[in-house]
Amino acid sequence: MILFDTNILIYIANGLINHAKFANVDIAHASITRIETLGYHRLVVKEELILRQIFQESFELALSEEVILGSIRLRQRYNLSLGDAIIAATALTYQLQLWTANIKDFQSVEGLNLYNPLEAAQ
Repeated sequence: MILFDTNILIYIANGLINHAKFANVDIAHASITRIETLGYHRLVVKEELILRQIFQESFELALSEEVILGSIRLRQRYNLSLGDAIIAATALTYQLQLWTANIKDFQSVEGLNLYNPLEAAQ
């Protein structure tokens, strides 16, 4: 199973990343990712429909106590934004590879398994 960062979902919705890249893999998202993605003020109807379908078909990993405590530690140690800390803590808690186009935002986090599907396509 892999965990999607918010930007990956947006790139899927706008066609920059093809669904075939993750067709045979179970996908998950942190609960904050659904909030960030569907709450985006410039989201168009077509993209919203695609995102809602992805959210229906993927596993939502809730904000558990373990994720909260991990997020606090990550923010203290690495000065991450709240959203990035929750997403990184979710990946670490569930031992999932994090798919993100913002590798630099997470690269300092020890033990985090990162993958950028945009770079892999080149």
